[in-house]
Amino acid sequence: MNKHGQLVTLALFAAASVIFGMVLAGGLNLTLPGRAAEPERPQDRPFHSAAATQNAASRSSAGSIPASFADVADMVNPAVVSITATERVQPREGGRTPFHGDPFEFFFGPQQRRRSPGGQGDEPYLEQSGGSGFLISDDGYIVTNYHVVEDASQIQVNLSGDQRNYEAEIVGTDPSTDLALIKINVDKRLPYLPFGDSDSLRIGDWVLAVGNPLSYEHTVTVGVVSAKGRQLRNLSPDPSLDNFIQTDAAINFGNSGGPLVNMAGEVVGVNTAISSVGQGIGFAVPVNITKEVMGQLRSKGRVSRGYLGITLGPITPDMQEFLGLESDRGSLVQSVQPGLPADAAGVKRGDVIIAVNGEAVASNDEIVRRISSMDPGKTVKLTVIRDGKQIDMSADLVDRTAHIGPGVGPGSEGAAPELASERMLGLRVEDLTPRILQEIDLPGQTSGVVITRVSRVSESYQKGLGEGDVITEVNREPVENLSDYRRAMRQVKEGGLVVLYVINPPSRTGGDAISRYVTLRMQEQE
Repeated sequence: MNKHGQLVTLALFAAASVIFGMVLAGGLNLTLPGRAAEPERPQDRPFHSAAATQNAASRSSAGSIPASFADVADMVNPAVVSITATERVQPREGGRTPFHGDPFEFFFGPQQRRRSPGGQGDEPYLEQSGGSGFLISDDGYIVTNYHVVEDASQIQVNLSGDQRNYEAEIVGTDPSTDLALIKINVDKRLPYLPFGDSDSLRIGDWVLAVGNPLSYEHTVTVGVVSAKGRQLRNLSPDPSLDNFIQTDAAINFGNSGGPLVNMAGEVVGVNTAISSVGQGIGFAVPVNITKEVMGQLRSKGRVSRGYLGITLGPITPDMQEFLGLESDRGSLVQSVQPGLPADAAGVKRGDVIIAVNGEAVASNDEIVRRISSMDPGKTVKLTVIRDGKQIDMSADLVDRTAHIGPGVGPGSEGAAPELASERMLGLRVEDLTPRILQEIDLPGQTSGVVITRVSRVSESYQKGLGEGDVITEVNREPVENLSDYRRAMRQVKEGGLVVLYVINPPSRTGGDAISRYVTLRMQEQE
């Protein structure tokens, strides 16, 4: 065989070997199928439903991370505006109003107001403050914060890429959520931002804050959603409605009213507050709340919310045990305001609300949202548990706005010797007197006992009891005086549960009195 024939024979032998190997591997199922032909198979470890939703969203333009955050900034910046509010101020004794004091500025920043050069002595003067906002329609409607335009005699808006200042009018405000709607008249169509869905936000999602911090126009900062449902209790006009988004995207003075946007350039929040004592702690009003508010502001200039006239508290493990409840879902009625819908419907303190209009509720916040989303005058059906029995009742709501607006304890002279039970609770109490009631600013007909000392290493202190608080019930039994109180306390065994109904007086709250239940465990003596 010549050389050429040998090469042909080797080639045929190699080809036959390859074919034989493929057939053998296929028969033994040793080959890997191509991914294009691979059938869909369920995940070995399926996503949690929320994670699955987010994973699906990440494949869409709304959830995907752009090549650069500049892509999002380019979409958003043209619709973000700078706002200058001017207020004509009449001098008053004592200087600035309490609203402009340190507590508000701690979260919302100094108002950057200044006197006009001509203002001196007791003459009126002008104060200016800066903020941000964003267009929500092409005909000039702008969302901002209420505190940016509050009391303003003149509001000027500067648009992106436009050197002119446009006069704006206030369409409506909602102090309870710190939101405002203003409008400018411009003879051209304007860029505006679409609303997203703040309920779908997850902790860790990327967000951008856009605004005019410290007068640096159109500043963009990037961060993530740090938390949801935050409350700023001592600073909000109506903290029951607080539901802030917390973010570490830098928010500075002047950012107020600007948009917090997702990766699709959709508004998910309105930048509102910062913590001046910590970095990376900013707060925004969720856009889903903003949508509800803007609809009412645009149509009637104000927001109407339903109101029952009750205060609520959580079902703690101790309270669940004391009331013999099967679960901790629902909310405990802490107090009922006389003459308001809940009182007229027959709701009593100590009731546990478990459903609103036939739908189960799990927490205080859920009940507040359900009730406040209803119009005044509407009838709401409540389902409560009282003494182990389920009761249905109906209430005709009133307007929340009409009823919700934006200390040192007394001495202990003459106090009787304390009981062992009081030492175990870390409390010292004494009879109320007209002088004490006057000092703590409670009505003269108030009965009960006043707390004159609280041990700082006690559960009572941890639960927020303090000097000047008034105890009116022990384990659901009314307490008229010190004798009643001690008679009730003697019935509690060591290790037993004590449920106190307590009034925090105006001298402690700095505002209206607050009534609530407090559960304590009687410590065993060592």
